[in-house]
Amino acid sequence: MLKKIIILKILIFINVLNAGDYNLHPSVKSILLPGWGESELKSKNRSKYFFVFEISLWTAFAGFYTFGNHKKKQYQSFAAQFAGVNPNYKNHKYWVDIGNYINLDEHNAEHLRWRSINDLYSFDNNWHWKSISHMKKFEKMRIESDMYAKYGEYILGVITLNHIISAINSLYLSRLNQNIQFKPNIGSNRAEIELILKI
Repeated sequence: MLKKIIILKILIFINVLNAGDYNLHPSVKSILLPGWGESELKSKNRSKYFFVFEISLWTAFAGFYTFGNHKKKQYQSFAAQFAGVNPNYKNHKYWVDIGNYINLDEHNAEHLRWRSINDLYSFDNNWHWKSISHMKKFEKMRIESDMYAKYGEYILGVITLNHIISAINSLYLSRLNQNIQFKPNIGSNRAEIELILKI
C-alpha cells in the first residue's frame, strides 16, 4: 500500500513537471504538493511550513506502516509456532478469530450454536493454541499491529487535509495579490502611491 501511494504521488508530480507549470494555478500546485503554490506566490514562510509538515507526515506514515507490518509478521510467526497455523492466504477476520478461540473446534461449535454457517472454517484453516496464555499474547500482538495500521490511516487523513488547506491558502494568497494593488502616480509637481482594493 505504501509503495503504491508513493509511486502514484511521484507519477503525478512528474506528469505535472513534464507538462510545464506555466498554466497551473497556485492552488492546483498546492493540492499536488503543499507549499508549492505558496512558493510561487513568494510566501516563503508559509511554503516552508506546509512542505516541512508534509515531509513529517509522510515520515510518520511510513514509520507506522512499516512498524505495523513488522508487528503483523511477528504475530503470524507466533501463531504458526504456537498454534500450528499456516499463515498463507488468511484474511483479517481469521486472525481476529484465532485470537478469541483456543482451537478450530471451539470456534465452529460456537458459530453452529449461533447458526452462523458462513463463518465456519474448514480443517485446512485449523489451529490449536498450546495454552490460553499463548492465545492472549497473540491477541495483544495483533491488536498492537492493527493499532499502528489505524494510526497510519489517520495520518493519511491529515496528509489529505494538509493538501486541501494548502490549496485554500494558495487560493486566498493569489486573490489577495489580485485584489490589492499599489499604483504609483507621478505628476509634474507631485508623487503619489495609490492603493487599489478590489472587493
